[in-house]
Amino acid sequence: MNSYNITDPNDPLIRDFLSLNNHQKRQERERPGGDMDKSFLAEGDQVIERAIKTGHDLLTLVVDASRKKPLPTWIPKTATILFCGEPVILAISGRSSIRDPIGSFVRPTPLKFSDAIKSANTVVVTENVTNPTNMGALFRNASALDADLVCIDSASCDPLYRRSVRVSMGQVFKTNHARIPDFEKGLDELESSGFLRVGLTPDSSANDISEMELDEDTPVALLVGAEQTGLTTATLKKCDYRFRIPMSKDVDSLNVATAMAVALHATREARRR
Repeated sequence: MNSYNITDPNDPLIRDFLSLNNHQKRQERERPGGDMDKSFLAEGDQVIERAIKTGHDLLTLVVDASRKKPLPTWIPKTATILFCGEPVILAISGRSSIRDPIGSFVRPTPLKFSDAIKSANTVVVTENVTNPTNMGALFRNASALDADLVCIDSASCDPLYRRSVRVSMGQVFKTNHARIPDFEKGLDELESSGFLRVGLTPDSSANDISEMELDEDTPVALLVGAEQTGLTTATLKKCDYRFRIPMSKDVDSLNVATAMAVALHATREARRR
């Protein structure tokens, strides 16, 4: 593998890693049409290892030059290693040092929504979920609780954004995801493909989620909305069922990722009954 000592923040080798603390700028760079739309970043030994083990190609690894811990043996020989001094780390992260390495990977070819749902039985659908931390937690829960696929609308944030990847602990690499090009038509396509569309809502008129009944082989799409506003009225009208999670002590709702974990568990239990 090629390795370089980087001391100049203007070195072109670190261009892809600059301004990681500017989340708006980073998301602009990584979204379709941005200068980094063909790659994604992963942070931390464990997360990077999981990316490699699931077949993602590591291009470049940024390492704090002051790191004492030996580099992992699983780093591919084709990767470029950049050992970065303090001024460079500051330009990258906004901090004088970083504990974990940061890897740049080739972004995989996106799955097509219409193709992806054909082999799925439990699908998570997000509408306007824009917080990368919540998206990462949602993927971790989806992986742990048997979701086959996460489908995201055009407004939801990128699951492969660095913060999402890190919070998911790399589980975003183990659960397939697809972007829904037209959300309304996508919901119709789920219906025509045999999915029961289940909307999660705190509305008191919705059914208690513990009352969910499912045949084991019935495909289910669990829909969850934005962190504050929830699913839109138009989307709720398209749902075949609406379920709520009973709350105590005047709590009005749960974090979107937590709510989805409860819904996935309820779905799994309903299929076992």
